[in-house]
Amino acid sequence: MDSVVDPEHGFSFGEADYSIGGVYGPLTRRYATLLMMHEGSAKVTCDGEVTIVEPGQCGFILCEGVSLFEYEKGQRDRVSWCEGFPASLPESVALRLRDVPSQIPVTDRLATLVRLGLELGSGTGAYVNMLRNNLGQSLFTAYFHEAQVSELERHIPRSIHQARRYLEDNFEKEMTVGHVADVVAVTPQHLISSFRKHIGVTPVRYLWQVRANRGKQRLLHTGLTIAEIAYQCGYKNPFHFSRQIKLHFGMSPTELRANMDYRKPSRVAENAVNMVF
Repeated sequence: MDSVVDPEHGFSFGEADYSIGGVYGPLTRRYATLLMMHEGSAKVTCDGEVTIVEPGQCGFILCEGVSLFEYEKGQRDRVSWCEGFPASLPESVALRLRDVPSQIPVTDRLATLVRLGLELGSGTGAYVNMLRNNLGQSLFTAYFHEAQVSELERHIPRSIHQARRYLEDNFEKEMTVGHVADVVAVTPQHLISSFRKHIGVTPVRYLWQVRANRGKQRLLHTGLTIAEIAYQCGYKNPFHFSRQIKLHFGMSPTELRANMDYRKPSRVAENAVNMVF
C-alpha cells in the first residue's frame, strides 16, 4: 500500500477529553486521520457519509472535502488521533482503499505507536520531525496490516482462536490434543482438521512452532543457558531443543546467538556488581 498521507506535509498527533461531549469541525479541506476512541463514541461525517467510531475502535477517515466530528452530548468522550494531508494516490491504490475497513479494534501495536507520537509533543527540529513522521507512517501501515489480519481472522472459528491462545499461553506445559480439545469443547478430530484448515498446521506442529519461537527469543534476549531455556520452553532435554532450533532456523542455538548479534548482559560479561551508596 502506498503512503496515504503526503510525507511532505508530515503527521501530527493529538488527544482530547470531551467531558460532556463536543464537536470538532467542520474541516473544509482534504484530510486523513486515524481516530482512536478510548471512551464514548464519535459520529464522523466525511463527504456526506457517516461513520460511528465505537469505544475501543480505531477509525480510518480519508476525506476529500468536508469532515465533521461529533461526540455524543452528555457523556465523556476520550479520543486520540494521528492526522495528515492525504497524498495523491494512483487510481489502483484508491480502489484498494475502498476495501479497507472503516474501523478495527485498537490493538497494542496501534496504541503504542500513538502513545509514542503523543510523547513527542509539539516540539520541532529535524530529528523530532523525522521521528514523528516515521511514527505516523508506521501507524498508518500498522492499521492496514491489522485490518488485513482482522479480516482473515474473522473467518476463523472461535474454538480455533481459543485453542491457539491456549497453546500460546501454556506452551511450556505438557499437553495432548485431547486435553486442548476438551478445553475448547470440541472433539480431537475436529480440532485437528479445523486447525489445519484455518491455521495451516496441526495443533501439535503449531505448539512446537510456538516453543521454538519462544526459545529463539530467550536465546537472543537473555543470558540463560541453553539447558535452562530448553526446559522453560517445554522441551524434555537440551538435545531435543537444539534439534528443533536447527530445524526451524537453520542454526544451532549457539550459532543462532553468535550470528544474531546476541550480547551477554554487562553484569555477566564483565562480572559487574550492583553498588549501593
